[in-house]
Amino acid sequence: MRYLPLAEIREGMLLARNIYGNDGRVLLVKGAKLTKTYLQKLKEMNYTHLYVGEKEEDLEFKGPISDQTYSEAIAAVREVLLRAAKDQNLGLKTVLDVVDFMVDEVVEEDVLFNIIDLKNHNNYTYLHSVNVSIISTIMGKVLGLNRNKLKELAAGALLHDIGKVFIENTILEKTEDLSYQEYEKMMFHSKYGFDLLREIPELSLLSAHVAYQHHEREDGSGYPRALNADEIHLYAKITMVADSYDAMTSGRSYRRVLWSHEAIEELISDSPKKYDPKVVTALTQSVALYPVGSVVLLNNLEVAIVNDVSTKRIRIQLLTGEKKGEIIELFADSLIKIERRLS
Repeated sequence: MRYLPLAEIREGMLLARNIYGNDGRVLLVKGAKLTKTYLQKLKEMNYTHLYVGEKEEDLEFKGPISDQTYSEAIAAVREVLLRAAKDQNLGLKTVLDVVDFMVDEVVEEDVLFNIIDLKNHNNYTYLHSVNVSIISTIMGKVLGLNRNKLKELAAGALLHDIGKVFIENTILEKTEDLSYQEYEKMMFHSKYGFDLLREIPELSLLSAHVAYQHHEREDGSGYPRALNADEIHLYAKITMVADSYDAMTSGRSYRRVLWSHEAIEELISDSPKKYDPKVVTALTQSVALYPVGSVVLLNNLEVAIVNDVSTKRIRIQLLTGEKKGEIIELFADSLIKIERRLS
């Protein structure tokens, strides 16, 4: 399985990961043969990259949570945000049920966030919210949070941007720098989200504080209250790092997309000024440095593609050399090591 720019994908290749609509439904299922029509339609929908394979064996892949839970999480976030925008009863049962499934899957498996997600303009908000929740939950597990605390964290992270429904679309969709007045308005989304979530009895107040505090920073330079390190709750510290990581690696139009290792390096360099170092360390243990589909250069100068990643090993398939096509597993003490990512 490879993660390729749309321009490099040939007709007849197989789609290796589901493509989801903004309602959580699968628009194009894994295993579909990519035709000229499909590729043109995906281009029109502003997709820039896809996971693809040449044959059925290339499609074997397990993400951090099941496809079903992922789909249900997208649908749940969309439903809640639409209800919030219409000033309706939020009815968080669906969200909390999805959080239960998500936490159970993360706790029971040895998982990393090992994908580069497929987002476009229309579904970015929903997929971003789900990814931030998944990454936050894995980080919480690394930091030793128990199951109940993980559920509070996951729920808060899933709803961290709910206050944006009260911000004008002209501001949310702007691709250049915001004006001072626009930035001031944007800063209020954190408080709007907190004010909305704090009134929901079935949601922990700590989950609501994730929405309130996820844009605060360790040195007091964040918003909306310019809190300092000890004043920021751990759930919010986790979510702010996950939020920044996913935004950096998602290729928003106003900045260059960063590869996983580049985003991690930037977050480390911003610690401890902006981010709690122990939380950033938890991120490094929660996301794959070389996600599935990455083409990498090895220390023996051969090129390989990453097929699978876990906390203990990386499985690669050689693309060059005498053993081209062979699949090998790399461990911390392996003689063969990855030097850098090529694409």
